[in-house]
Amino acid sequence: HGNAGDDAILKSVIQAVQGLYRHMPVTVLAKSTESIKSRYRVNSIYTLHLGRMLRAMGRSKLYINGGGTLIQNATSQRSLWYYLFTLCAAKRLGNKVDMYGCGIGPVSGKRNMRLVGYVLNSSVDTITLREKDSMRELERFGVTKPQVLLSSDPALVLPPAGEKETLACLAAHGLEPGGRYICFMLRTWPGFEEKAPAFAACAAYAQEKLGLTPVFLSLNRTPDTRAAQLACASLKGPYPLLEDLDRPELITSVLGHMDLVVSMRLHGLIFSSLSGLPMVGVSYDPKIGSFLRYLGYGECIGLQDVTASNLQEAVGRALEGAPSREELRARTQLLIDRQKENVDALQRLLG
Repeated sequence: HGNAGDDAILKSVIQAVQGLYRHMPVTVLAKSTESIKSRYRVNSIYTLHLGRMLRAMGRSKLYINGGGTLIQNATSQRSLWYYLFTLCAAKRLGNKVDMYGCGIGPVSGKRNMRLVGYVLNSSVDTITLREKDSMRELERFGVTKPQVLLSSDPALVLPPAGEKETLACLAAHGLEPGGRYICFMLRTWPGFEEKAPAFAACAAYAQEKLGLTPVFLSLNRTPDTRAAQLACASLKGPYPLLEDLDRPELITSVLGHMDLVVSMRLHGLIFSSLSGLPMVGVSYDPKIGSFLRYLGYGECIGLQDVTASNLQEAVGRALEGAPSREELRARTQLLIDRQKENVDALQRLLG
């Protein structure tokens, strides 16, 4: 889908598989198959071409569902049913089934919750979770059969881009390496448009009171750029809009030159945590708060609760009250270390 977070997860999973078994053939279900084939040098099948998908599963020994939060119906009922179908199909076609570094929920509706519990109990061998709240969701759904392990998001182990490339990127967007910046990573979502002026007011406050130049960065070009434009509409003068960063490693490195991050994107927070940045998460989905609680730092405000004043207050607290970057990076390192559970589970299933 052109989402840097999805790209980071996919790249990490492919590296894990091929790190264990160098010549293991990999097939990826995707909407943009040609892009996947050219960028990652793997096979790819269109997500909704069920015949080809089932034939590929019949030739495979392992089906990986993940990472991300695929078992949820906040996006749609169809999405939940589709991913549950793939789990059932893979198991019935003789695969081991691994839910890899994933989040769980929200799932609404008693029938859907029972269906999730049944499918995960009957079709999944191992589940590694990217945060603690998902463990409680599995318990709520009555999932007891698969091995369930607490891990972390696969994207945490991708190395940043080199400094030379990063400095060139900053220069191309008019940013000084030693400048002071607040980075906003926003996205369109129901209710965002009415909150856009609050983000604009926060950006103006950060510049006028905290000396931080606002920067807007898109992790998914079309929806995120649209959200940034809505926020910038009431600001005086243009502000840097980084909408063309095409690799998660480069995004991580660029974020390392920011002083503070305000993000509606989960992977905006994950990439920022690698540099130990003070952060404010704006939660349109439980996964935002879940990650920050698991990480152990960062302010969090629900999108529905955003106002200019509480956003400014959160930014002020995050900037003034944050420990050193070294201490914050140490907290992130704990999650990086836990990511090994994803790979160990993969090795056991492939072995």
